[in-house]
Amino acid sequence: MHEWEWDKEYATTSITLFEQNLSVQFHGIFSNGTSAVRGTKLLEKGRHHYWELKILTPTYGTDIMIGVGTDKVDMNSRKNDFCSFLGLDQESFGFSYRGYIQYDGKKRKYGCCFDQDSLVGVHLNTWNGTLEFFHNRKSLGIAFTGLKDTMLYPMVCSTAAQSKMRLSHCSSTPVSLQMECLTALKSSQREYLLKMFPGLCYLFENIFADILKADLDDSDDDDDDNLNPLMDYTTFDDYFKLN
Repeated sequence: MHEWEWDKEYATTSITLFEQNLSVQFHGIFSNGTSAVRGTKLLEKGRHHYWELKILTPTYGTDIMIGVGTDKVDMNSRKNDFCSFLGLDQESFGFSYRGYIQYDGKKRKYGCCFDQDSLVGVHLNTWNGTLEFFHNRKSLGIAFTGLKDTMLYPMVCSTAAQSKMRLSHCSSTPVSLQMECLTALKSSQREYLLKMFPGLCYLFENIFADILKADLDDSDDDDDDNLNPLMDYTTFDDYFKLN
């Protein structure tokens, strides 16, 4: 599913888009600066937004970054400079292939590095105003907060010659109590609900079912004798109030 693609109107001149504007190549022959491009769609408020990028070539050089930015970001402003473009000022937020995040020119160690064949996911929760990155579908934790009232576009940049990445997935879903409940369920509780209520399968087949779940599985106390993981609660309302 693709709700948006890369926008050739908002791209550095040294960028080439292909595969229906889902794939991008930075610096076709050699690099003399930083190339950047943004997505065609403004990330609407009141929704969970998630997209994934497949890194197609080796990562090297000054920086390759994935993130978001406002409409004030000029894609061509650093085309003749080698820099960590996303997060260089207060108009964008970036995650580097070197494993750090950047905002307002300040870098902070964040997670693992990404390289060729990595799948880098981005989750923007416009309701809570948080930005979170994933590496091969594993959350690296909340990277930025305070974005609730900031209107943002997806963005990527690179200083590396002939570097490529592909937008493999981008979708969104409205913020709802239903989605918030998914974040509170442990794996055993999900399995129980699917067994007892097969009609709920559409919820758990949604990509957001995995992305939004809280890190509760590590502390999950499985009990084979407990056939109903929700049995300690009188009603579903009691369960969600206590968890």
